[in-house]
Amino acid sequence: MKILLFRKLRTFLIGALLLGSAYAASESLDEFNSFRWNRKNALRGNGKIDEKPWFEWWYYKVVVPETNEAFFFHYGAVNPWDFEKTMGGTHAHIGAGDFTQKFIIDKSFPVKNFHASYDEVFVNVAGHEASDKKLVGDIKDDKNKLSWDIDIDHEWTFDAEGWGTGTGITNIEWYPAQASAKCNGHVVSNGKRIELKDAPCYQDRNWGKSFPEWWTWIVSNEFVDHPETVLAVGGGKPKFLNRFAPIEGVAIGLKHKGEEYHFRPNDLDDIDVDISFGRWEVTATNGSAKIVISAYAPEEAFMDLKFTTPEGVVFHDYEALIGEATVKIYKKRGFLIPRYDLIDTLYSAHTGIEYGSTDSEALMNIFSKEQTLFSTDKNKLKFK
Repeated sequence: MKILLFRKLRTFLIGALLLGSAYAASESLDEFNSFRWNRKNALRGNGKIDEKPWFEWWYYKVVVPETNEAFFFHYGAVNPWDFEKTMGGTHAHIGAGDFTQKFIIDKSFPVKNFHASYDEVFVNVAGHEASDKKLVGDIKDDKNKLSWDIDIDHEWTFDAEGWGTGTGITNIEWYPAQASAKCNGHVVSNGKRIELKDAPCYQDRNWGKSFPEWWTWIVSNEFVDHPETVLAVGGGKPKFLNRFAPIEGVAIGLKHKGEEYHFRPNDLDDIDVDISFGRWEVTATNGSAKIVISAYAPEEAFMDLKFTTPEGVVFHDYEALIGEATVKIYKKRGFLIPRYDLIDTLYSAHTGIEYGSTDSEALMNIFSKEQTLFSTDKNKLKFK
């Protein structure tokens, strides 16, 4: 009993130190980009600790269009309360990858080496720090070494879940806190220094109780002749109330010429998704617009990012950062007999594309002509 009480007290004190004065948090704080685990208890100061399965991470990517170089970085923790490592997936982690030299470095640490804040965007994993404004790290393995020191300037947030964000209705949440940003600084990859000057970059968040059956993602803020345009697509097959999975689909955000377009399953927008043979096709309509997205990257452009579930199962996420995407945006005209007028066709050669799952057979056949990973009936979500 004494050991249990000490463990809970230690966890609470760490949370309290990180929290500082929760109610003095800045009004400009993006709470969905700050620490989510045990948040309600911490803000109430009731001393309670949520000891259920939990994962949480901050993901960043940056591309250098002039050289077609691309990098990702992620920081996070699985079961941040589990100091005694009673669950198979418990750990803190930092990972990074170079899509040009084709390597990924993942480092795991005890969860005591993970710290995050409730009242600011700040993460520290064994001395490697990340926020909404700064990104610093230096990791290596037996073959490769990668370090980075990057400043981030926020441009646009896409609230992908809308009214559902932060409610915990689904077992996993996705929040592109910086769907569009500019990065300055440098990356050093195996001795090569890459300078970043207003490089297109991106940061999102995932957190929740368990992983979805599958996940997909298409993002870009580097469109030819449209440097201000941003696309963010993400979704999959989550569980509702962590028990059943009746709906699968994606949310879509587009910012183009100062106008924002949102297409969300929980807003009952019509969304059609088809993923097969390494090609991602998405069509969606809402009350005023229609979007058609076609994304592609060759097999050799992908790397396997591995994430561990709270129970210790490996979720494989095949990702490419230098993919292609064509986006067509239409405006709706008329009501009883609606028509859609094409207003722009957009192209990006620097698109992030991914598909993730624990289904090893589906992933093995991701580039097979015979394999359809996911498909909805046209303009209807798929119910199972």
